[in-house]
Amino acid sequence: MTDLQSPLMLHARSPIHLVVPLRPGADLDLVRAQLSGAFAQHDHPVVWHVPRERGDIVHLAERAAEAARDSAGLLVAAGGDGTINAVAAAALNAGVPMGVVPMGTFNYFSREQGLAMDAETAVGQMLEAMRAGELRPVQVGYVNDRIFLVNASVGLYPRLLAEREQATRKFGRSRWVAMAAAVWSMLRPSAGRRWRVVVRTQQGGQMYEQEHVVTTLFVGNNPLQLEQVGLAQARSVAQGGLLAVVMLKPQGRWAMARTVWRAAAGHLQDDPAVLSLACAELSVAPAGWRKARVKVAFDGERERMEAPLCFKLHARPLWLVAPTELERLPEPGAATAQPAAVEPTGAPALVPA
Repeated sequence: MTDLQSPLMLHARSPIHLVVPLRPGADLDLVRAQLSGAFAQHDHPVVWHVPRERGDIVHLAERAAEAARDSAGLLVAAGGDGTINAVAAAALNAGVPMGVVPMGTFNYFSREQGLAMDAETAVGQMLEAMRAGELRPVQVGYVNDRIFLVNASVGLYPRLLAEREQATRKFGRSRWVAMAAAVWSMLRPSAGRRWRVVVRTQQGGQMYEQEHVVTTLFVGNNPLQLEQVGLAQARSVAQGGLLAVVMLKPQGRWAMARTVWRAAAGHLQDDPAVLSLACAELSVAPAGWRKARVKVAFDGERERMEAPLCFKLHARPLWLVAPTELERLPEPGAATAQPAAVEPTGAPALVPA
């Protein structure tokens, strides 16, 4: 059962504990100037938390969360989905609410929550919501001991993220660079690994096991991202209590190009190489391996984890400070699917989506 107990209360002059990351291809001085100008317009106290190195973001977020708790302040992530992930984990552990100023490449979490993409507007909305006491609960996914707000995956997707990061270091941080790197990574040959998949359904906790040879297993917790590629499970995730599971079968380069095209056009549901379902809990391990450490991607970050991997929902929501009447912002120029409701009855079948 989800615990909806709200975190500590804020007041109109609660200090802002602002976490700003170091990102490849980004100008930190420019980011700080943007944020300084945005907060200066509201004459609000701000405590800056900036890491010395990129890898320090997790520990920095934890220290910022403790400071926010001790000062009855608001913990704020200024960045993309990876930064938001680190700050959200710290906020959950410390029992504090958080705010977001979107400054990433794709900003899936922020768009799903309807946050303004302009830093100045986002700061104004957040401070207005804080003064009005507006909080919203956000569903949080878990893979082993790591949370994810957008997605978590194994297989091809972690490699895609690594190559995208290399491209942004070389060519700069932009959406076009990220997309080009993703297409290049997807079209390269990739061997499939056999995964043992155990699914717990929403009805009665029924269990079943199947083995699949896949190049990627993707678990989604962001309806916007799922809608954009055209998966019916987007509605199940939006209604709460479920995660979307997508598995990609091994295929040749031209077949993979077809899959990439269908995903970009919002018709991934029609691809014969894709299996998808919605479930409450998922256990995944490489078949035939007693012990294994596998590379896992979660919200744009990567880490090796001990198998089996357990994907599930966190018992407590993340409490986000944001105006409650805002509607989700779609990705500019992206196709938006109109998914049909998909609810498992009994043991769900893994059928082509």
